[in-house]
Amino acid sequence: MKVKLFKDKKGVSPVIGVILMVAITVILAAVIASFVFGMGSKVKSAPQIGFMLEDAADALDNGGNDDILDVMVYGSEPVKCDELQLVLVDLSASQSYTLTWNDTAQRYEGANLRTDQITDRILNAGDSFTIEEAGTNVFSASVTLEFKVIHTPTGTIVYDSKIEVS
Repeated sequence: MKVKLFKDKKGVSPVIGVILMVAITVILAAVIASFVFGMGSKVKSAPQIGFMLEDAADALDNGGNDDILDVMVYGSEPVKCDELQLVLVDLSASQSYTLTWNDTAQRYEGANLRTDQITDRILNAGDSFTIEEAGTNVFSASVTLEFKVIHTPTGTIVYDSKIEVS
């Protein structure tokens, strides 16, 4: 006498097929709805921006109000100043200085450094500014600096370069 363990196998395959078809339909509907209602277009990307750096004409000494770096913007789409953060890293001392936008003063400030005013609050190609000491001596000798620009809404480093300043 033969004993059958599984008598009716026909019901398993159609049930799994229906579940898979419903899952695929729901996923497709969600993807199409996200494009139709614009949810996919709200992702912000970092701007394309370039800078040209030059050692400022002012020599570094113990005066405390030295011009450090002349910065010129090039090849850029217009970028709001409050969306960028400037970071100077003294590579010899492993010291980092972060400058954030101060809307009242209309310049970047922080860590005893500042820029001159950027009155329209937007960086465009051709704009330039100088990073200077804010009354306190920060650098007193020749130094190698790494200059980074961070796009704060995305957290992306949009520019990174090294320069010798004296």
